[in-house]
Amino acid sequence: MRQFPASPITAVIDERPRYNLGESCGRDLSVAEILTPGELADLGRVTAGYGTSKGDADLRAQIAARQGVRAGQVLITAGAASALFLMGLLFGDGEIVLGVPCFPPTLDVVRGIGADIRTVRARFGDRYRIDADALRRQLSPGTSLVMLASPQNPSALAIPDDDITAMLDQMARVCPDAYLLLDETFREAAYHGAAPRPSLAAASPRIVTCSSLSKAYGVPGLRVGWLTVPDPGLYEQLRLAKFNAAISCGSVDEYLAGRILSRAGEVLAQRAEIMTDAREIVEGWVDKHAGLVRWLRPEAGAFCSLELDRGRFPGAGDVDRLLARVRDGGTAVALGPWFGDSTHVLRLGLAYEPPEKLELALEVISEALHAG
Repeated sequence: MRQFPASPITAVIDERPRYNLGESCGRDLSVAEILTPGELADLGRVTAGYGTSKGDADLRAQIAARQGVRAGQVLITAGAASALFLMGLLFGDGEIVLGVPCFPPTLDVVRGIGADIRTVRARFGDRYRIDADALRRQLSPGTSLVMLASPQNPSALAIPDDDITAMLDQMARVCPDAYLLLDETFREAAYHGAAPRPSLAAASPRIVTCSSLSKAYGVPGLRVGWLTVPDPGLYEQLRLAKFNAAISCGSVDEYLAGRILSRAGEVLAQRAEIMTDAREIVEGWVDKHAGLVRWLRPEAGAFCSLELDRGRFPGAGDVDRLLARVRDGGTAVALGPWFGDSTHVLRLGLAYEPPEKLELALEVISEALHAG
């Protein structure tokens, strides 16, 4: 029996710390915040039968308009995690090149299906930029899929468009039939004053994108995500894989997703204000702890990467003692090794907790940083 590896990131979902800085999204929306009173009444008339294997037609049209593709290229999935699983399942008999660090379930999926994995590594010191030549060294004629995220997790920094073009050029030379899967889950989670970067869904026939409402919109419990797939044959295979795994997504979830997207500008603007205020709090905190930590200022996504100073915390034991103090203070953070990153890297959630709790959580980390 093939076994899936245990993932420590399940703690982010299953545990309830006093201060949760492990989450990568802002505060969860309630159903009452999603629906107007009239829509709330309409919800009672939504049937609980099967949806369609492709997903609700109106919802796919809304997503297509935001992604710059045709509705027939959009496949609704149970969150981006399901989209990643379906792609891994279809391409797992070939060679998959994976950019790391990455969203932990991405790595777990390709490991769990027994895929032939090659990794191309990005680092904090390089702002997690993947060099096209480094990618080229991992490609081979047997490469079927390259999996990257933009904005990247755990840094919340996007891959420059020119870098994507250079990567596609390298793939065209070495493995012209391979696809580039771009996880754009955090793309629309922009900060105040910065419009979301355009999706790359229509940039190339070799690009497949995935995303969801979970992170940018604050509704991870709806389990609504999607793939944009330019090739009709690949789309049909993914649809069949989804049908055989889940038949369809939940009709109530799809209804609520449609209502959220009908006022996407309002929802995203409100969340951008909250994220921006939270980023200012963390930026001030980082400035006060210069010499102990440094950070990468996030571009999109309610989180950031911190790196502990290696002179102050030289070994794994030093980091472990600091993290134990943070846990004892009731504060959860996401650890670099969860993402395939260094033990000295932490991902810090900015906006899941309200400002007063964020400041208290940062004080817990401050005390741990200054402890003997």
